[in-house]
Amino acid sequence: MQQLQVTAEPQDGLTVVRLRGELDIANADDLRQTLRSARREHGDLVILDLEGLEFMDSHGLSVIISCHKAATEAGGSVSLAAPRPIVRRTLEVTGLASRLAIFDSMEEAVAVRIAERAMGGEPATEPA
Repeated sequence: MQQLQVTAEPQDGLTVVRLRGELDIANADDLRQTLRSARREHGDLVILDLEGLEFMDSHGLSVIISCHKAATEAGGSVSLAAPRPIVRRTLEVTGLASRLAIFDSMEEAVAVRIAERAMGGEPATEPA
């Protein structure tokens, strides 16, 4: 089992959180706290970079849902970028893929969210 590594940083007015390793019951609460802190420090327009995420269980899904709810209530959004096929399948099977914007790459996610912000529009749940 590869331990979860999380980094959070601002990028072009967005909060980018990169996940590497496995997200499960053992580290879900740590991620929940990191996401709260990142939103507090960098804002509620959040992109989760999932390229390095190798596994996610229901506890990880719960953390993403909680972050999505909190960010949208504050006028922001949560987007997912570059999920591996196994993680994308989990999102599809649970129905989260229809509630959250999922982009094939970080570059696409950042570009779409910056464009939306510049136009003053609401964050879309579908990639543009």
